[in-house]
Amino acid sequence: MNKLVKTQDVTYEYVRRDDDGNVENIVNAIEGINISIEEGQMVAIIGHNGSGKSTLAKHLNALLTPTEGTVWVDGIDTSNEEKVWDVRQKAGMVFQNPDNQIVGQVVEEDVGFGCENLGIKTEEIWERVADALKSVDMYEYRNASPNRLSGGQKQRVSIAGIIAMKPKCIILDEPTAMLDPRGRKEVINAIIRLNKEEKVTIILITHNMEEIIGADKIFVMDKGKLVMEGSPREVFGKVEELTEMGLTVPEATLIGKKLYDSGLPISLPVLTKEELVSEIGRARLSKFR
Repeated sequence: MNKLVKTQDVTYEYVRRDDDGNVENIVNAIEGINISIEEGQMVAIIGHNGSGKSTLAKHLNALLTPTEGTVWVDGIDTSNEEKVWDVRQKAGMVFQNPDNQIVGQVVEEDVGFGCENLGIKTEEIWERVADALKSVDMYEYRNASPNRLSGGQKQRVSIAGIIAMKPKCIILDEPTAMLDPRGRKEVINAIIRLNKEEKVTIILITHNMEEIIGADKIFVMDKGKLVMEGSPREVFGKVEELTEMGLTVPEATLIGKKLYDSGLPISLPVLTKEELVSEIGRARLSKFR
């Protein structure tokens, strides 16, 4: 697989100034970050508030550039000012609040907005808009007003607007944080389908551990540093370490750990409810052998 995103020793400093513009102090929001993401992967970045995960995400499509170190997106150095729009065309970004991202009065106009800015011909824009809306199950709403949509539907329209620009990668910063359970499910299902069927690389920043059970890789951040990485099974197997950082684990993982600690001989970690039921059944059968 090709390395689509790579960072080398990335540090980003926030400079705090007083009312007179004098530097009060300098804070490293992220420090010494080295990650590698392959084309076609679904990757999650997790961490508590203030861990630096959103700051890192903004580096991956050149909204921020490193104070030190380098970020490459599809081989392009994001600090090259002449290549900023090339980077953003390859790595689109979806934010937390869908209302802040919708600019059109009609859904299909909103989805085509980014393509217009890229100078794409009108006929091709409409083809891309139709395909993008179908990919997130919103085609039937193409002539609707965004104001009449639910939160989950608005977020899917926002994602469609990025898809229409045909990026290789979509970065989603807490895309379900402001949604109800139904909206969260709609958006996550759309993201998974894009990754599995359309082969779009997904980088998902989230607090909801249930959303990332199926990820290829998880990066864990704490106090601006990358402190853990691995598959969901590898990462969620470290329940105590995650808890010390103020993070949760999937519900099934936590229940499985408690059952194991109480003496039930199940294999850890358990990631899903289906796995949990299977392990409990296996453990109970083993007692009668």
